[in-house]
Amino acid sequence: MMTTADSSSEGAASAPPPGGGAAERIAHWTPRARTLWLVVVLGGLLAYLPALTAPLQLDDYLHASMANGTFPAPRGPTELYDFVSDRDRAVLMDRGVLPWWSHPGLTIRFFRPLSSVVLWASHRALGGHVVAMHAVSFAWWLLAVGAVHLLVRRWFAPRTTALATLAFALAPCHALPLAWLANFEVLVSITFGALGLASYTRWREGGRARDAVLAALAFGLSLLGGEYALCFGGYVLAYELIARRDGIARRGLGLLPFAAPATAYLWARARLGCGAFGSGFYADPLRDPLGFLRKAPWRFAALLDDAWLSFGSETWGRGTPRGLAWVLLAGGLVACAAPIRRAIAALDPAPRTAAKWLLLGSVIAMAPVLAVKPSSRVLGASAIGVTLIVAVLLDHAWFPRTVGPRRGARELTGVVATLLGFLHLVHAPIASFAQGLEARRTGAQFAAHLEQLRRTVPSATRDDVVVVRGLAEMFFAPFALDAGHGFPRRWRVLSQTGHVLMLRHDARTFDLVVGPDDCMTWSGPDDLFRGEETPVRAGKAVALGGMRALVLEANAHGATRVRFTFDVPLEAASSAWVHEGLDGFEQLPRLPSPGFAIPIEP
Repeated sequence: MMTTADSSSEGAASAPPPGGGAAERIAHWTPRARTLWLVVVLGGLLAYLPALTAPLQLDDYLHASMANGTFPAPRGPTELYDFVSDRDRAVLMDRGVLPWWSHPGLTIRFFRPLSSVVLWASHRALGGHVVAMHAVSFAWWLLAVGAVHLLVRRWFAPRTTALATLAFALAPCHALPLAWLANFEVLVSITFGALGLASYTRWREGGRARDAVLAALAFGLSLLGGEYALCFGGYVLAYELIARRDGIARRGLGLLPFAAPATAYLWARARLGCGAFGSGFYADPLRDPLGFLRKAPWRFAALLDDAWLSFGSETWGRGTPRGLAWVLLAGGLVACAAPIRRAIAALDPAPRTAAKWLLLGSVIAMAPVLAVKPSSRVLGASAIGVTLIVAVLLDHAWFPRTVGPRRGARELTGVVATLLGFLHLVHAPIASFAQGLEARRTGAQFAAHLEQLRRTVPSATRDDVVVVRGLAEMFFAPFALDAGHGFPRRWRVLSQTGHVLMLRHDARTFDLVVGPDDCMTWSGPDDLFRGEETPVRAGKAVALGGMRALVLEANAHGATRVRFTFDVPLEAASSAWVHEGLDGFEQLPRLPSPGFAIPIEP
């Protein structure tokens, strides 16, 4: 029976010793390593090319306004992720940044001072040069991939490390953070989190206090980048549970390099009133624990499926049955559990232990991101362990120690390895490319809609605008209008629906009506402004600057008939009455006369 080189022995022979000095690091820069990084960089440029050429998206317009000092509520360099708080909610609603149906206690504030400063500096220095800002994000992506590579190579063979690095680098979880400038904070947290995890394991294995200090510092910087850094607590916990044989007290002490900065971060976050509340898109476990627990199970199943099957898009949207997540998860566990277990068992002791805690850590790392709608963009930290295990399986199946007939368990292992190899090395970069294309398309479409609005309503950038009905991204329109053109005095969004009837009563009053099975506003688990647990009810009244809204009829999802009363006659209440359809913004040709109605189509 023929034998091939043992991958574990290869790793033991060529990987640098933990904590090696400069000579070891230089020696590790072999032709194979140079080839790997050439493939990573070129592959990244190809896979993420659409993302790196995408225009501004969503929150990017808010950040540009904050950095330029035109946001309705002033923001400093460390506050770009402070979107809605108690101190300025009323101002944002009065100006129209928040719609009338927003939850009265809506709070969306994230404590990301390091990422905020970097983003603020980018907007100030590179504002208007979006490709240059994407280049900054790409640099952070390269740093994140490098940090993960340094972590993985401590235990695993060069071939396994190369496969893991490549799979991680091209994973769809990076597409949106590269296309959406506001989301680059994920890359900041991964970079410092992976470096912190490497220093942490060196400390636990070597006992040098310097490594513990470096781990705490790196974890602290990761946390200042954003709350995604909390995911690395899953890896630290998994390491203590699997890799250590100490008593409970010593294991508890071992958690300190992560627990100390995490505690300080959470204290500062609570002290500043950061977090999310009242939104269906977010479910903050600290401010809304019941809402978090209610949504966590299916989100967990969806993220596991996404991480392992490399969907690479917003798979779990409104049209996808949630039960499908559980079906895929159960089928995946049945098919993959035994091959992965055999692949890990075939490793030498040190990489075997590392594979076990990295696998468990990748699962625990999903807990913090269950607070937000499932999406590949939140899986960056979990992808470290997932792609490593995929690489271990591929190395075991494609480069076995012994070559024998493929049948039974060996055949199953080969089939599963081929499937996962295709998903992570072929499908994943294609999905990343496609996701970047979609981001670029929607961003360009939104920019075209805004340009159409400027042409149709030249006064829209300086006067009051009433959007009778519109699409999801219309809430960012006033900030896009602000880019060199001026911010509207008010931007009132009245409905977010399909077909709606505008029925006028008198000079200052009209109703908007939708069908009994429809809803006047976007509702459900993904609504940014109001959670599905607190839909708008009949009788709700909201008074805003110059306008009042009264909900006359509602169903289980929200309002179906709303009466709007303005302080002045409708013809004088706004410089423009518009609606947004699939083809862009259009000005209403006329307002209905009292006693008459007009339908408004999408």
